[in-house]
Amino acid sequence: MPLDPALASLRVALDADDCLDAFARGVDSTLQHIWQTSPNSGWSDDWVSLGGMIVAAPTVFRDAEGRLEVFAPGVDSGIRHIRQQDDGGWGEWDDLGGKSLGGEVAVFQNAGGQLAAFMRGADSTLQYIWQTSPAGEWGGWKDLGGKLRSDPAVFQNADGTLEVFVRWSDDAVWHIRQSGANGGWGAWQSLGGKLLADPAVFRDADGCLEVFAAHGSDGDSDTNLWCVRQTTANGGWGEWANLGGDVRGVPAVLQDGQDNLVVLARDKNSTVSWISQAGGAWGSWQSLGGEASADPVLARSADGRLEAFYLGYDSAVWHTWQEAGGSWRNGWVSRGGKIANF
Repeated sequence: MPLDPALASLRVALDADDCLDAFARGVDSTLQHIWQTSPNSGWSDDWVSLGGMIVAAPTVFRDAEGRLEVFAPGVDSGIRHIRQQDDGGWGEWDDLGGKSLGGEVAVFQNAGGQLAAFMRGADSTLQYIWQTSPAGEWGGWKDLGGKLRSDPAVFQNADGTLEVFVRWSDDAVWHIRQSGANGGWGAWQSLGGKLLADPAVFRDADGCLEVFAAHGSDGDSDTNLWCVRQTTANGGWGEWANLGGDVRGVPAVLQDGQDNLVVLARDKNSTVSWISQAGGAWGSWQSLGGEASADPVLARSADGRLEAFYLGYDSAVWHTWQEAGGSWRNGWVSRGGKIANF
């Protein structure tokens, strides 16, 4: 099966009832979702439409009140937004404005509890907007400059400051960080590298951010996974390290129940593989099989087990999970759907 370079239109998050909820852009461009019927357990029978008309993968994040909030660009390139209600149902779509290049929005909660959303603007600068109070209304878009070639990735440092990472116009990773928790922003700085796809970021058990990307070296079209890590929590950065893997696209990164980082990626044959970090050292790549038409997604169940998802060439979502003890289930289960990719 040839590898489709598309990004997944699928995202998964844990809701206030400790049930996973999966969101995706359907082939009709509406937001679709399917959810666990109880924590760590079965799933609803069918995908349900939440309406809207979106042109990229949705982004989902849980707000300060435990409700899920979903973001995606609309057909006019403005950012659309829908919020879960107290009874678990969903409100109406609202328009957060802005003018994106139609890619995915990055969202994280700042130290004060407000959500902040970041996008690649129509002029390839980094644009962001934030809630004026935790789980509250939204302010206006601000321009942080930059020369972005990718959608942004964002995570929170151990000191509460947000830090955003992008693929720059020179294909290196550049980053920008808040000057203080809930504060303004510093200057853009380069972390180097020669990226072949967008970066991903997560914070490890030592409180250090780690950035991952498919990476080239010295003009080679090498597609191994590379990683660069803060040398101390909230501190400076080390050198890029090659983790191997012959990966394609954007990796999925998450911390498991033992506080180890786990990375999922697909290879040139569309197979999903994983690698994990324990005690600061990385293991070897292992295959989970499957035939993914887009980048895989990771989520963590209420009991700490990781669950993996991918979009298949049949436009359905496929799913597997860790068993008790951390080993992965043998094989994938279809969760159906008619899901779009890009």
